[in-house]
Formats: sequence, C-alpha cells, structure tokens
Amino acid sequence: MNDTIREKAISLAKAIAESEEYINFLNKEKALKKDERAQILLAEFQEKQQEFISKRLMGEVDEELLSSLTELQAKLNELDSVKEFMDAYTKLVDLLGKVGDLISEQLEFDFGEAYRT
Repeated sequence: MNDTIREKAISLAKAIAESEEYINFLNKEKALKKDERAQILLAEFQEKQQEFISKRLMGEVDEELLSSLTELQAKLNELDSVKEFMDAYTKLVDLLGKVGDLISEQLEFDFGEAYRT
C-alpha cells in the first residue's frame, strides 16, 4: 500500500472514530456491558444458541430449545440497554456502509457485486 492511501485511510478511520455514530456506539456498548441482567441473559442466549447450532448440524431440530431461544430473545429485546445498543450498532453499520458505497461509487466498482459473480 502506498503512503498516500495509508495516510488517507488513517485519516478516514480517525474521522469515523470522532463521529457521533461511533461515539454513541461505544457509549451504548459500555452501558450494555454494565447491565448485569443483560449480560446474564446474553450469556444464556449464546450458550443455548451454540447448543441449537450443534444439534442443527447433526440434523436435529430441538423445538423446546428453539422456544427457549425465542423467549430469551424477547426478554433481551425488552431491555433498554439492548435496544439502545442495537440502535447505535445499526446506525454505525449504516455509516460504514455509506462510506463503502461512496468509495465504490468513486471507483465505479461495486465491491459487493464483485463477490457475487
């Protein structure tokens, strides 16, 4: 990578790091990590999700486990810390997507299309 591209990439990363979307994401992530109830539910959800995936890979469908996952997801979705984190995450991903689209547009090269063919 030449120095000019590297410097501009670093400059872009710094601008993103200073954006409202990124700062808000970091704040909501910190709040989510401090929410003990959310952390307990997330750990339980991830454990059951892994179990579900393992069974699925072996051709099993555990309806009880799926129901439990759905219930845990509903409980997580009720928590403000989770809702706020997901909203901040979505806004950050949207910003990054727009940056990628802008680069693609300027290059007249669709990165997504290149990998679909």
